[in-house]
Amino acid sequence: MNRTDSMASKQMGDDGVDARQVRRWVQQARGGDEEAFGELMKAYYQRVYRMACGMVNNPDDARDVSQQAWVKAWKNLPRYRESSSFYTWLYRIVSNTCLDFLRHRAHLGEQPLPENVDLVTPSDPSPAPSRHSRPDQEAERAEVRQLFDEALAELSPEHRMTLTLREIEGLAYGEIANVMGCRTGTVMSRLFYARRHMQRKLRGLL
Repeated sequence: MNRTDSMASKQMGDDGVDARQVRRWVQQARGGDEEAFGELMKAYYQRVYRMACGMVNNPDDARDVSQQAWVKAWKNLPRYRESSSFYTWLYRIVSNTCLDFLRHRAHLGEQPLPENVDLVTPSDPSPAPSRHSRPDQEAERAEVRQLFDEALAELSPEHRMTLTLREIEGLAYGEIANVMGCRTGTVMSRLFYARRHMQRKLRGLL
């Protein structure tokens, strides 16, 4: 790696966004600059939405949860400290918002309706059908997707969040622990349980 590449690499955060630019936007947004906050939303909106989709398992609910998380981020931005990266701080807000939503839904006794999300992730066993897919293949994929959604819904919010952050967002164990406010060992334990649960439920399908 030459010097130019090395300098460029240092300027990029772990999330692939220019770290210096993010700091500028954060500083401006903390001063009430809504346009700067809008730039932060543009930079991270898809990742926030994808994370919410992985948790609440419904596109409409994911959009609502995402909006709630962004409102909370705006309100709490003056209290943000740069001891952690912005996206780790933001993920913590999204994580808590998703967990609150799931606990509220469980309290009301509601069951999420499995819906196909317009997003294919590494953990998604049912990619979007191609133009050449046969009806029987599409039906089989839909069945696998439904079984996957049902298995995911059986996990506790904490286990589901851990699995989402690791398998979909690709966060390291330490980052997940930081987001969820727990120990790394707890993350590893939850991830082991969640993976074993999904493998057991989907045995023979994947």
